[in-house]
Amino acid sequence: MSVIWEKGVHAGIIDPSRFVAITSTNAAKIYNLFPRKGVIAVGSDADIVIWNANETRTISAKTHHQAVDFNVFEGMTCHGVPEYVIVNGRVCVDEGQLRVAEGHGRFIETPVFPPYVYDPEKYITLLTEHKNGTVEQNTQNFQKIHLEQYSCETPTFPESVVNTPSCRGARPEGQRNIQESTFSVSGMCT
Repeated sequence: MSVIWEKGVHAGIIDPSRFVAITSTNAAKIYNLFPRKGVIAVGSDADIVIWNANETRTISAKTHHQAVDFNVFEGMTCHGVPEYVIVNGRVCVDEGQLRVAEGHGRFIETPVFPPYVYDPEKYITLLTEHKNGTVEQNTQNFQKIHLEQYSCETPTFPESVVNTPSCRGARPEGQRNIQESTFSVSGMCT
């Protein structure tokens, strides 16, 4: 979450409300857990993160509570740190210190076909058409259904210090674009 805050909110690309949507609400919808998760409301689980946007921390595998000895973000300094994490009404992180009891967690089923991702009726139609069409036709059908259902205006972002490639662009001289290459391991061109 700190990396998303650093590269999104702190860089001026997204606002704090969008940060909450990305890290909580939309994730709960994708995993078909909304409104049980991803919202503060009556009947929802009491999962809350108290966020300190002004504090900084340096990411390191040495300070993680995970069984790995590396981190792809090793040494990165991020603004935004969770001060308190409350899960099911219990404080699990208190001023950066992990305070959990073994056996406190529980399995939560994630039902398939969340409506946030795709409409089950259109998905079933697409699967039925798959038997009668080619891969290219089915891909186009899926893209058409997806664009019809979830189309929205393309967001515009302010200029930022963050440089993230978002589409295919010109390649520096001497580099090969593998996605457009005709190279094949089998020796046959596609």
